[in-house]
Amino acid sequence: MKRKEISLVILSLLISIFISLNIFANPTLDSQKIKVWVFFKDKGFDSKEKIVSYFKNNPSYVTERSKERRKNKNLSEYRYLDLPVNKKYISILESKGYKVEKVSKWLNAVSLYVESKDVEIISQLPFVKSVSPVSTIRKKKDFLVKDVIKSKSINSSKGDDIYFYGDYSYNQIKMLNINTLHNKGYTGKDVVIALFDTGVLMLKDSSMVVDTSSTPFETTFVYTCKPIHKALKDVKIVTSYDFIENKDFAGIIYGGSPDEVNQLSHGTKMLGLMASYYSGELISPAFGASYIIAKTEIADSELISEEDNWIRACEWADSLGADIISSSVGYKDWYPYSVMTGDSTNISKAANIASDSFGILVVNAIGNLKNVGIDRADTSIIAPADAYSVLTVGGVDDSMVYSQYSVTGPTYDVYIDSTIKRYKPEVVALAEWPYTVSDSSNSFNYILGTSGSTALVSAGCALILQAHPNWTPDKVKEALTKTAKRAFASLIPDTTYFSEYPNQIVGYGVPDFYKAVMYDDTNEVYQINSSKLLPPYPNPYSLKAGYVRIPFEIKRKISNLMLYIYTLDGKLVYYDSKENILPGVYQEGFLWNGVPNTSGSSVSGYIGSSGNKVSPGVYIVILQTGFEKSTKKITIIP
Repeated sequence: MKRKEISLVILSLLISIFISLNIFANPTLDSQKIKVWVFFKDKGFDSKEKIVSYFKNNPSYVTERSKERRKNKNLSEYRYLDLPVNKKYISILESKGYKVEKVSKWLNAVSLYVESKDVEIISQLPFVKSVSPVSTIRKKKDFLVKDVIKSKSINSSKGDDIYFYGDYSYNQIKMLNINTLHNKGYTGKDVVIALFDTGVLMLKDSSMVVDTSSTPFETTFVYTCKPIHKALKDVKIVTSYDFIENKDFAGIIYGGSPDEVNQLSHGTKMLGLMASYYSGELISPAFGASYIIAKTEIADSELISEEDNWIRACEWADSLGADIISSSVGYKDWYPYSVMTGDSTNISKAANIASDSFGILVVNAIGNLKNVGIDRADTSIIAPADAYSVLTVGGVDDSMVYSQYSVTGPTYDVYIDSTIKRYKPEVVALAEWPYTVSDSSNSFNYILGTSGSTALVSAGCALILQAHPNWTPDKVKEALTKTAKRAFASLIPDTTYFSEYPNQIVGYGVPDFYKAVMYDDTNEVYQINSSKLLPPYPNPYSLKAGYVRIPFEIKRKISNLMLYIYTLDGKLVYYDSKENILPGVYQEGFLWNGVPNTSGSSVSGYIGSSGNKVSPGVYIVILQTGFEKSTKKITIIP
């Protein structure tokens, strides 16, 4: 069936659904508020000149980092989608007594609460294109946690691994071949991941200064946040936003009450799967990445999600320059299976825009079965997991056998037309009890569900983008699917592979992230074999110049990196140190202006007048990591 015909079928089905639910016609709803999208016909820019002028006069429409990401993906720096919604239209709606909840520039729409009798009135406004319900889902919590009940025998690493993963987290790392990339210096450094979830158990930086000039903060990293768990203490969280309550923070606000801990629990566990670093216990794939946190779900006895929060968060993440969106959110209760076609729902449209127009890799969970053995896995996919451009993740157990809790494909368009070759999920990872942080600051536990497998895959993708920052989402997906390992259908009575590959149950299989990094453009891929000094420059260094730069490269995360500079006869003239250094190449490294300074060192050193520079000559530079020592020479001239 052609796409146009599919669209007509979908439209008629939606109309039937709305009529059957009496959303617009039931008189009993007259006194109740319903949340709707109001879509506008235009943005009020009637010429190309006005559009160009807008972007020229408003250079901060997104951050420079967002512009750089688009440039790296060979995308236009700005698009019509970046233009704001017409404020005049919003003002007219507000003058009629409607309170605008969310504004979406990508959809050119606003969400607001109305009485059912107002839908027709709003639809007749000359600038309104259409009105439709905002999808809202209320669902039972479909994730479970399991405490660690046996004593641990820590087996720090396997073979040549340089990190001490611990017995309980090692398998989820090894399954994805993340440890090989860690050994080569990849940790997600310089990659930004946006986590869409319930928020995170974290505190505000007390020194923050809040800029309230815009809500949410579109183009400003307002403050830093500090997770409370010991395995997350070094995670770089650059900002967050609560899209549920429209607050400038998605962490602990009300003192950490049981209800608040419950709200922030799931998001904390997802961050733990992506970013933890606690040697011998839990080391996650992307502990070197930066994170922005979007609170898009309410966690109570149910998980309550509204699609306008997710879509608004998507635009916010783009504006801040996110490279990856990791989301376990999904919408199905309002969306029937018949609209799971890749581009029919508003949330799937937004996910496709994020990927295709702005180069953000969107990774989403395919969903979990509420009633295993009763519900049909093949018709339970959630949006935006159905979207064409989303990397959709399903689940396996720790033996790489398909998890019975994981929803499967196909999407509806494939269901009605088997000639369409599209697989959901594309990949699978550990969904049955990956190891992560708990709600307390010191303990750990396991979690069940495709949320966990999605977090692991999202973090693994950060390592790919660290190696290949110019790869588009499609290129990342190609590398993952072409190099994936086959998952198993069963281990009982014998190991059994699926008869067809790829398929609608496990997609292309389990990602091998090392092979994905090495899939193409391997000239871009660096490998750090040891932690060492690189040649200082300029060398010789003139005391009349500004600084000598002492670059270095680091193979593993270092808690305390120390630099010593000695005279040839062994007198210390300079000492400096850096804390919590991630693997990577540091061309700026340390800077030295030739002035002696040994403060902070336990080594007795040079004694001279404060501010005087050292004498010309040859000096020995030593870099010490705690694991390795590296030496270089610097020649200093007048």
